[in-house]
Amino acid sequence: MNELTPHPSPNAANYVWVVLKRTLAVIVILIATIAFVANAAGLIGAWIVRQPARDTVTALSTFVNDKLGMIDQALARVSARAGEGRQALARVNDAASRLGEQVDGGSPLITALTRTVRDELAPRIDEIRSQATALHDGVVSANAALETLDSLGFIAVPTFGDELIAVSERVDAARSDVQDLRMAIDEVRTGASANLVAAVTARTTKIDNVLAQIKSTAIEYQTVVAEKRKQVMGLSHRLLRFMNLLVLSLTALFVVVAAGQVLLIMFVGSMFAEAGSRCYESRE
Repeated sequence: MNELTPHPSPNAANYVWVVLKRTLAVIVILIATIAFVANAAGLIGAWIVRQPARDTVTALSTFVNDKLGMIDQALARVSARAGEGRQALARVNDAASRLGEQVDGGSPLITALTRTVRDELAPRIDEIRSQATALHDGVVSANAALETLDSLGFIAVPTFGDELIAVSERVDAARSDVQDLRMAIDEVRTGASANLVAAVTARTTKIDNVLAQIKSTAIEYQTVVAEKRKQVMGLSHRLLRFMNLLVLSLTALFVVVAAGQVLLIMFVGSMFAEAGSRCYESRE
């Protein structure tokens, strides 16, 4: 006589399946909840970081524009002093033209020429040298600030070349020519000069050419500085708009993902409840 093989009852199999479903539902709900919390933290973090990032961009833009403003002011002063220097040169040439061919070392005209060079021309050249030094320092500082912007990777404003730094060298050349001019006048007093008017004219022409180059460079680079300031402001505004757009885009993405996670939790929760009711029925 054959023995009957016992088989698990359908209720027992259903109970195991329901338990597995409930376990899976708990795991899914747990993962979805953790993802929801992380998503909310990311959303809050994006808005928290937004303002300090905006403040940093604004501060950096203001810093660079301040440096460019220093250069602009130095250029304006250099240009003004160069113009004053050329006016002083005109007065030196006027004083020299009154000497005529006969030059007497003790002449009042020589004294007037000496005083014009000493009291009007030389101080103007020294003032230009002082402003050129400030310009040099401003260029170095502004270039460092522009390089800081460039290091960010998405803001590139060209730095200033060597032409502005070379203004100091041109002023030094003009100062040397002024010293030569004073020496030429002193030679008249000792009787060693043959043609003072020609010597004065030659030197004042050289000085005037240098001052004209300096003034032209200053005027040219004032336009360049203004353009760079516009570039920095424009790039700053574009960067701030990009940051706002990025935060808003992330917010929209986080909201959509969060809504999906909530729906998933609700769906799995309903499955969990349904599995629980079935488990209860199977046990009965």
